[in-house]
Amino acid sequence: MLKNKGLILCAIWLCLGAVCIAQSNTKSPYSRYGYGKLADNSIGMSRGMGGIGYGLRNSQQINVMNPASYAAMDSLTFLFDIGANIQNSKFTEGVNRGSNFNGGLDYVVLQFPVTEWMAISAGLIPFSFVGYDYGQNINDTILYHSGEGGLSEAYIAVGANVYKGLSVGVNFNYLFGNITYADEVYMPNSYYAQDSRFDQKVRVKDFRMLFGAQYTYQLNKKESLTIGATFSPKKTLLGHITTQKAVYTSGSTSDAEIDTVSRVGLKNAYELPNSFGIGIAYARDRNLTVGLDVTYQNWADVKFANQTDSLSNRFKIAVGGEWIPDIYSRKYWNKIRYRAGAFYNRSYEKVQESKLNEYGVSCGLGFPLRNDKSIVNVALEYVRQEPTVKYFVKEDYFRVSFSLTFNEMWFFKSKLE
Repeated sequence: MLKNKGLILCAIWLCLGAVCIAQSNTKSPYSRYGYGKLADNSIGMSRGMGGIGYGLRNSQQINVMNPASYAAMDSLTFLFDIGANIQNSKFTEGVNRGSNFNGGLDYVVLQFPVTEWMAISAGLIPFSFVGYDYGQNINDTILYHSGEGGLSEAYIAVGANVYKGLSVGVNFNYLFGNITYADEVYMPNSYYAQDSRFDQKVRVKDFRMLFGAQYTYQLNKKESLTIGATFSPKKTLLGHITTQKAVYTSGSTSDAEIDTVSRVGLKNAYELPNSFGIGIAYARDRNLTVGLDVTYQNWADVKFANQTDSLSNRFKIAVGGEWIPDIYSRKYWNKIRYRAGAFYNRSYEKVQESKLNEYGVSCGLGFPLRNDKSIVNVALEYVRQEPTVKYFVKEDYFRVSFSLTFNEMWFFKSKLE
């Protein structure tokens, strides 16, 4: 047992380092706007259920969407969850087509009990992804735009049962990362023209909090209804922006002259909005769970690059469910978790007054390992992102997610020892 614990702890630290490095997980041109493509932090079982999580309580799975859910775990259990994904994206702009394939390590989280009524969770999860490169040709002048990076969150959290059926929790998140934007203007047909390149690097280092609550009402011995809610308050971000402008002769960057360099703080110029989440989940006898989630974030009221009209309010609704034929069966196929879900998301990115609508469906399977507690989760998602302006780029992407939820009884002392 001690050997297994040591191996797991080593794996955790290795994975933390890998997640810190692998930030960019998109090639969407829309990741140029705001902080990039936002991650909803649906992990494990939630990926195959449309991304729901506010009302979910599961003693064998970690749910980072609502910190109140941590209190649902068994008082003798240690949980460790690591996830990765691969994604194939297709882009359509009129008759033009493009595609991209990417993926990598997604998150790593763990959870353990402190008492019979309180548990602690910690880990590293993504907040946003930036990755794009595209050009425009205007009268023999090429405008080239590129960006990369993203923001991550390292968190430590606590969830507790405070009254019969009522649990509360809070995540203390350290938000960090770098986002680099580059804009280049050059004239390939004019060798002696003065071309220019503008680079901007946003570095974020700040804290934010996520509060959560869940109330479970027992309908009868086998059925229950859980209502969950989360709230993350508006805040200004700390960090700094470094900008650099270079001028060089067309056809050669070796003679580039740095024209301007500046460094300014993010405070009062970059903000995060008030974020609200509410969900409801119905559970029956450990074999059926269905839920509904609603998310609202008022991005239109926050500053980004010192402007308050560059983003749109975000609204998302998701539904999903999980079915287990017979969790107590001796037949393996009867113990597999079958999942499905769907969602609609009105994104916070705004491009020339055009809003972005996302429609997605997902399905997944949870394969129990030999002890029936540890689970391998596989989810397949299809998402269509469509702007309200018809001639803008449309995106279709297929994502396959994999995760391993390791469940071990660490706090049980054998009588044979």
